[in-house]
Amino acid sequence: MKKRQELVALLAATSVAALLAPAGLRAQESGATQLEPIDVRGARAAGASAAAGTVSPIDPRQMLPTDLQDFAGSANRVTAQDLADQRPLTTQDALRNVPGAASVSDDGFGRHSGISLRGSPFRRSRKVLVMEDGVPINFSPYLDAGTHYTPPVERIESIEVLKGPLVNYGPLNNHGVINFRNLSPFGPKETVFSGALGNTKGADRSVNNMRHVHTRQSGENVGVVLSYSGLNAGGSWDTEKLGYNDFYGALGIRGENQDLTVSGGFFRQRDHYDEDNFSGTLAEFKKFKHNKKAAADAGHFPVACGDCYDWNTYNADFYRGQIAHNFYIDNKTTLSTRLYGNYHDRARFYVSDDSNNPPSDFVMEGRDRLYRNYGADSRIEFADLPLFGGLTHTVQAGARYEEHFFDNQNRIGQINERLDFDDRGSRDGRQKLTANSFAAFAQSAVQVTPTFTVVPGVRLERYKIGFRDLDDSANNGNSTYFQALPMLSFAWEFAPVTTLYGGYHRGLSPHIVRDVLETETGYIAPQKEVGDNFQIGVRSKAVRGLTLDAAYFHSDIRNYQFGEAFQSDFGDRVFSSLDKVRFDGFELSARVDSRAFTNSAWNIYGEGVYTFVHSKIVKGTEEGGVNVSGNRVPESMRHTANLTLGVQHDSGLDASLSWTYRGAYYTDALNLPMNPLDVEEGKVEGVWLLSARASYKVTKELTAWVSGQNLTDKFYVSDRSDGAKPGIGRTVMAGLTLKFN
Repeated sequence: MKKRQELVALLAATSVAALLAPAGLRAQESGATQLEPIDVRGARAAGASAAAGTVSPIDPRQMLPTDLQDFAGSANRVTAQDLADQRPLTTQDALRNVPGAASVSDDGFGRHSGISLRGSPFRRSRKVLVMEDGVPINFSPYLDAGTHYTPPVERIESIEVLKGPLVNYGPLNNHGVINFRNLSPFGPKETVFSGALGNTKGADRSVNNMRHVHTRQSGENVGVVLSYSGLNAGGSWDTEKLGYNDFYGALGIRGENQDLTVSGGFFRQRDHYDEDNFSGTLAEFKKFKHNKKAAADAGHFPVACGDCYDWNTYNADFYRGQIAHNFYIDNKTTLSTRLYGNYHDRARFYVSDDSNNPPSDFVMEGRDRLYRNYGADSRIEFADLPLFGGLTHTVQAGARYEEHFFDNQNRIGQINERLDFDDRGSRDGRQKLTANSFAAFAQSAVQVTPTFTVVPGVRLERYKIGFRDLDDSANNGNSTYFQALPMLSFAWEFAPVTTLYGGYHRGLSPHIVRDVLETETGYIAPQKEVGDNFQIGVRSKAVRGLTLDAAYFHSDIRNYQFGEAFQSDFGDRVFSSLDKVRFDGFELSARVDSRAFTNSAWNIYGEGVYTFVHSKIVKGTEEGGVNVSGNRVPESMRHTANLTLGVQHDSGLDASLSWTYRGAYYTDALNLPMNPLDVEEGKVEGVWLLSARASYKVTKELTAWVSGQNLTDKFYVSDRSDGAKPGIGRTVMAGLTLKFN
């Protein structure tokens, strides 16, 4: 009953606020206020309020204002045009030109998500709040924040990255937030068919294929989007075969002073993929390269049976839905509400290293996990309110309630029983985890002068987790947490189209709960990870043809949890915690276009992104009491960079070449060096990778394109998780895209 009361209170709170708004802000009694023009994202046009460019808009789908020049914080957007120019093969590739962002792909096509922001660990994007249309797609931000899913890049309209200061989104907001925005039903009419074929060197799958189709149609007040995407491709190991089918749809209805969008989809993932990796010397690793079957037969994997790795699978069915409503009370007051839910059923099966004599005598095991999350979010904006002394401010406030359910169980098969998604075997240990959370935020953008805005704010997070071990009730327990997260940011346009921005915010990252609660002493409440995050930066377009963004950031984070490079005896990831860590760094991005200086049909451009992160364990001990203070934070890269040189022509030609540096990092708190006699241990060295893409408009409707990764086919260690994992071999995809109204 209490949960229902909280949910009803959330939905009612902002509606009541709207009714109690000052009379001057409410719609005139004579009739509804006419809306200003709505852009393709369904939000009011930029400039509808004085703070439109300095704070986030109140909209269920849009995290950032259309124009970021005067935004009070560090933020970047990958636009639809950027996606068309870059032709990224994965959503991780699409982030290559975002300062502060880095990625490591352990499966070739980025399906198993490895995104880092400002030095955070990349594996499964656990420290980053990853959203789709404003809804988290992390498995469960309060229980198990990893994710093996990001939406297919073909149906993405834009990607928004917010690194702070921020209070309007959380948790997992110490390092930043990423929002993938799907095609909006309020956009221009279009129908798109796209298909491609390609190859990944070293993979058993001889031909990769990608297919996509979507249509967006609209009448006077109604719009609809229907989309399908699919992929079959090879991975980093020869045994990996990656595949998904994705369906997405959205229906939008727009009136004079409100709009409603109902959207949802189904993502079916079927991968031949596992987390067993290479053990042996560096010379042996280079000898076998991507050939897992031969290396396994030679004894370099937990199971000495190469053919058995064809049986190992990762499967997932992911359903999601959202109802989003915007109510434009008048041209200065907006109420935005959404209801959402998702159901993520994922299971991984593998041949156990306890098998007697595979393939003739084997046992398979599995990790079977089901996540169900439901939530409601409502937020309101009062723009251009009078304050004092002639000042004005824009107030934004919101509240959110969520419930999370997580069934975590291990599986084991009978002797010589092949386990898969349809035959999951017998239960071998089972946990039920729950969480409910109530969060609220408020911020006010105070326009001190026409060019200087200050934004104070606060976020309140209250959440409760519950843990039930169905095999041993002595481990059962629950914990309740409360955290206040203040913020202060600013934006000052001190010169024409040159803005100084920055500020402070406190962030929160709940610890991973699964697999860490079973101890000899019973239930131990997980800690909460809290950070103090500062930044200052400048963005400018003052010089013709040049865009520039540079920022310095500093974070002190307490109770910092990280994943070890090894697994437990039960095959689960081991999570450890450090008392305090620190990140100091700066990020820089710049782009110059020749077209700004000439009237030529040609445009030659250069784009560069560089991020430096000095991470440090301020206080912490490793197992056995070893003091690791002063060492670098595990999985934190010191240097990352992307350098691009491109050319465009009015005829429809677009080609570019990129050199991407994925920096070195340590896999453990001890900071062990790379050991050539045992590649399972120590530092992962940095690597430069070459990629390129080109497209040409054959006709107005038809575009031919090609995109390639790791074009020099460089062999390198991409990650160490239960052994060394190679990076993906040279991958090239070429295709055609047909687009018409």
